[in-house]
Parts: sequence; structure tokens; C-alpha cells
Amino acid sequence: MRAQMTSAQSGLNIAKSSTWPNSGLGDGNGELTSWNTASHKLMRVEGGTIRTTVYHSWAQLEDKIPEWEVILRENPGLSIFSTPEWLGSWWKAFGSDKQMLALAFSSESDGLLGLAPFYVDASRSPAFARLKLLRLVGDGSEDSDNLELIVKRGHENACAVALVDWLKTASDWNLCVLNTLPSDSVVATALLRALKSSGWRFRVMTRPRLTVDLPDQWDEYLARLSSNQRSKVRNLRRRLEKAYDLRIFKCTSSENLSACLETLFELHQKRWQMRSEPGTFAFTTRRRFYFQMARSFLDRKWLELWFLALNGKPVAAQCGFRYRDTVYHLQEGFDPDYAVHRVGFVLRSCVLQQLISEGVRQYDFLAGEGNAKEHWGTRAGNYSDLHFAKPWTRGAAYLTAVAQVSATKAWLRQHLPLSAWNSLRALNRAAKTLGRQLHPNSEFVSGGLS
Repeated sequence: MRAQMTSAQSGLNIAKSSTWPNSGLGDGNGELTSWNTASHKLMRVEGGTIRTTVYHSWAQLEDKIPEWEVILRENPGLSIFSTPEWLGSWWKAFGSDKQMLALAFSSESDGLLGLAPFYVDASRSPAFARLKLLRLVGDGSEDSDNLELIVKRGHENACAVALVDWLKTASDWNLCVLNTLPSDSVVATALLRALKSSGWRFRVMTRPRLTVDLPDQWDEYLARLSSNQRSKVRNLRRRLEKAYDLRIFKCTSSENLSACLETLFELHQKRWQMRSEPGTFAFTTRRRFYFQMARSFLDRKWLELWFLALNGKPVAAQCGFRYRDTVYHLQEGFDPDYAVHRVGFVLRSCVLQQLISEGVRQYDFLAGEGNAKEHWGTRAGNYSDLHFAKPWTRGAAYLTAVAQVSATKAWLRQHLPLSAWNSLRALNRAAKTLGRQLHPNSEFVSGGLS
């Protein structure tokens, strides 16, 4: 997990808790056979009563989709990663062996106020044996960014308080892991206040993200780029057009979707295969997720699956999604035989030009850094990872230990000679590589809590 700690954890207090039902065995559909009905809890808050309902299957949660979509329409801070289409596709692909635990917060007067779509996961921390985690649906497979508690505007504080109140009486969990929260998340800020008020242990970390703010006109965008980047944008495409029959196209038909996705998978995998590594799309569950998600996104006109073809042969692909006036870039691939022509670069420039003409106002590279992205006129931002646990628990002890390890790492980096520090990093990379070689089919590794 690409994260750095930016704030310290809170103090410790004793909190009373009651027993939460022990989890039973899954039924193969991501549902708990021992929890086949929703449970409820009422809580008095300022202005009324909040009802917290717990759902244990996607089928139960689907009943809330009409109200869920109302929240999405009225809350512009929520992204495509909070939609039923994204989360439902993710759950159907990755949730078959997992236990859903989704909380719905509602009131008598306003109906559904918010959703916290969790599932139960487990870490593999050697020092702390097995820790039970609560993760947001969509997290853990390295596919989702910008995950969030799905809350109606104006009710963030009430839902945050209701969540902490419910977790106080839930005993069968150790650590709640909220990753890739938007840095300006109102509900995350409210949740932090509730955690501090309850004296719970927490850590807040950040990971970088890059976005491009797009103007009204292509020429205005080009003027923002460096002279070197502008020259590349103009000249690389001209060279390709002189040497080949160049075609840029987008997948818009359900009849062509399967073939287009297979082309994306193949182009993405080629580079990884050259490194003798499996690559993202070597795993059937991720392919299944993309097929499910792409079908639903295509129906909503959200899919941005673009290709560059030379003499009729697709040699570059980029997959993203459009939601409101933002396009999110997720995956890409190109044929290494055409790397000298910078086909991926040319495709991105053509796609950006088209998106600007269609009124898209933001191109989101999502999490991560790199010069290849920064050269496109990006604005630096970050996501927040919020991990928390009840006081005097194994989860709280784990967070304390992780904070101490991070502090030691920072001290070593500051005081060790550069050569010694680089040697330590090389050993760490070697250990991770060995782990991937020992577990080459571990597509979904639980408990990534660095």
C-alpha cells in the first residue's frame, strides 16, 4: 500500500462493548449462512433517531439502490467508485468467499441517510496472528480508488456517530480499514471527530494522486504544457500518420465489448510477460470484474475504452470511466513492438483532445505518481487512509506497533548513509519479489496494512 503517516493516533480509553455474533461459514455467494436476515439498532441523535440496519448479502443491499442513487445525485463529492454499478461488479467478482457486513443508516423523516458497505477480511500479520478487518467493498484488490462512506449531504456527522456507536457494541472485529478516502471527505472528518471523542486509537496516512484540470479549448490546454511536451503532442502523431494508417476509436457497442476487453487484456499483459511477471489481467477474477463492470458502465455511457490502431492493428489501449464531468483513468496497455513510436502517448493526447471538446473538465489519474503523468499538466493531491480500532484491543496494539515501526523507518532514513539505506530498500524489494514467486496466484492479498 502506497501510504505515509501524516498524523498521530489518539489516546486510549476503555469502552464498553457487547457480544457481536460470531461469523459463520460463507455460502459461496458472499453471504453468511448464520446471518440470513438483516438486524437493526436504534440510536438517538440530535434532531431525531437513526436506525442502523445490517445487511449480509448484496441481494439485501440491492433493495436500497433507488435511495442510494438519490444520494449519489445530490452529493457531488461522491465518485463513480461509490456507485452500485462499480461496487456491485466488484463484489460479484471478488466477494464469493467473503462476508458482507453493510450498514445502512436511516431516519423516519428522511429515509436512507447513508451506507457503509463493509465486508469482513483478515490480515496475515506475523506479530499479531490473525486480525479481523472491516474493509469497504471495493478495497483490497488494488482496483478501486476514491472509496467513501456513501452519505446524504448534511447528515455526515449523524452517520459517523451512528457508525462508531454500532461498532462499540460489535465485538467480532479488530481493525476498521478505510482506504483511499478523498482528502476533502466531509464524512471522514466527522468520523475523526467521533473517534477522538470516544478515545479510539487511529492512524491517518496519505497516498498521492494526480489530476488534470481541463479548460474549454484544446489550444488553451496545450499552452499549459511545457514546450517539450507540446512538441511531442504535435510531432509524434504526425510521424505516425505519415508512416501508418492511424485510427483512434472508442468501444461504444455491446457487440464489440468482449473483443475490445480481450484486446486491452492482451496489450496490458505483453509488457508484464516480457518481465516474466503475471500482470493484472492474468487472473480470471479480475477479468470477470472488468467484464461485469464494463457492461454496466457501457449501458450508462460511462465507459471510456479507447484504442489506437496502426494499419488496422490495435497497438495501444486505455480504459477509463466518465462520471459527471470527470474521466477516471484506470488501466492501459500497448504493444512493446511499437514502443519506439510512443503509441500510448499519442493515444492519450488524442483522447484528451476529444474529452475537452465534449466538455470533460477533469482527467483523474487516480493514485500514484510519476513523471509520465506529471508531464500532462497534473495537479498534485492525495487520498487519506484511515485505520482505527477500539481502545485496549489487539487492533489498537497493532496500530501502535505500526506507528512505532514507521517512526523507526523515518529515523533510519534520516540517519543512515544513503548506501546503507538503499541496501535495506533493495533487501525489502527482494523479499517482496520472493513472496510473489512463492505465491504467484495470490491475486487478492488480504491485510495490506503498511
